[in-house]
Amino acid sequence: MKMNLKTFIQASVSLGSLALAALLVGGSAQNSRAGTADPSTGSSFMWECVSSGPGQRGLAFITFSNDHTFRGYQMWASLPPNTNSVSDSRGGDDSRDGSAGGSGHTNNFVFGFSPIDGFWSINLKKQIVGFFSVVLNVTSEVTNYHATSIFTTITNEQTADTALIFVSFADGQSTVTTNFVWDNPPGFVETYVIPNPDITVAIGAADQTNNISFTGTSRLGRSLTLMCSTTFGRVVYRGKPTAVAPDPTGPWFGTKHANGQLFNEFFDVQSFAFSNPFPIDFPDIADFPNIYFTEDGAGPGYTFNGIVMVSKAQKKIGFSFVENPDAPVTTLRATIGSLKASKKGISGKTKGIEELLTPITFNANLQP
Repeated sequence: MKMNLKTFIQASVSLGSLALAALLVGGSAQNSRAGTADPSTGSSFMWECVSSGPGQRGLAFITFSNDHTFRGYQMWASLPPNTNSVSDSRGGDDSRDGSAGGSGHTNNFVFGFSPIDGFWSINLKKQIVGFFSVVLNVTSEVTNYHATSIFTTITNEQTADTALIFVSFADGQSTVTTNFVWDNPPGFVETYVIPNPDITVAIGAADQTNNISFTGTSRLGRSLTLMCSTTFGRVVYRGKPTAVAPDPTGPWFGTKHANGQLFNEFFDVQSFAFSNPFPIDFPDIADFPNIYFTEDGAGPGYTFNGIVMVSKAQKKIGFSFVENPDAPVTTLRATIGSLKASKKGISGKTKGIEELLTPITFNANLQP
């Protein structure tokens, strides 16, 4: 089965690309003197990294060059926000912006698989620094708040007495803050934050430019930390020197859970060292030995292909698959989670997202 690379890459969101670039830079420090991040005196060195931040949960393999460039590959598997979460009348807003104006709140997130590359340097403090920008297809959840009036019950913090109050929201107002004077105890005033229940949630994707600047440090042969300032928030990358992962090639059995339903799946994992279905888009992917692919995935009523990443250093595994790759409309999904490898075999328990905004779990194991 031919992999639909165009669909696979376009659906993938490379929001963390810049941050990844930073990772590579950090890796270079392992080939230089301890206590510095200068990679220019060493040869290529690969880091296995995990990223965390708003919409940029990921797993990455990155290497650098002493010509101040870096390259690698990353998988993103953001966890969808809980669109049903609302706060109580006193605790503020725990799932949205809590502001009193504007048309709504937007959550941006990314998932999929993509190559990364960029540039780096060293500042006067011997820190890894750099920047990168890329045009991305960013999937978003937009919560819109509408004008409405409601009756709501509030509770006295001291006596547990209750009262029914009337609250009005303007268009675009997510919360209303109000003070209420209780009779018991006399004159007791309490402040309440009331969330607007009249909302609609829109899901979509649009091209946006993500601009990233980063500063990082590394410890010779031990660890890498990169602090990244991105268009979509602060992201942290933590890396460890690459390690030889257990061989995942062979037949796999997996179970996907989505929308309350279980889907059994079969797929074969193959090495890029022997074949590369992406010669144009991923010409150097065989240089990253812990990245694999599948071309023959099958589930009930659909087929799929995609990428498998295995990190022994981080004890993580990731799956990014495109369902029905030859159809006019495809479905991208990506999950990352724990890797378990023993004499009994290899398995992974992962979580992530399936477009547009479906949370999924995917557990899989290499069959004997």
